[in-house]
Amino acid sequence: MVAAQPAALSALRPLVENGTELVLVHSMEDALRALEQDPAGFHLILSTIAFDDSRMVDFLQAVKRIPALSGIPFLCSRIFSSVLSDDLVLRMGAVCKECGAADFIDIANLAEDKARAVVQSAMKACIEGRA
Repeated sequence: MVAAQPAALSALRPLVENGTELVLVHSMEDALRALEQDPAGFHLILSTIAFDDSRMVDFLQAVKRIPALSGIPFLCSRIFSSVLSDDLVLRMGAVCKECGAADFIDIANLAEDKARAVVQSAMKACIEGRA
């Protein structure tokens, strides 16, 4: 599952597509509905900071509170530069991990080929339980 606003989805799609079926969601309600309908069908959740009006951490906490979903690896990410300072982004990454995220990646300032490598590596590590 990729949980992001439309612009972030457009930027992420070429970085994550590797023959895997993607479920793309724009709101927490849609994401939770899809997850609850088929929890076993999801191997990873990739969410961006700005997901659903910057509710990424709320979404993460909601997923981790539901026993049937809590085991799905959750990868948090920053895709675009924003008003958030780099220090605040680092702190957000720590908060995400404290709340149960497998990892936090920041690809906002990376070239597309490097961003693709970071995303692919992080996704693989999360799915394999190495993150």
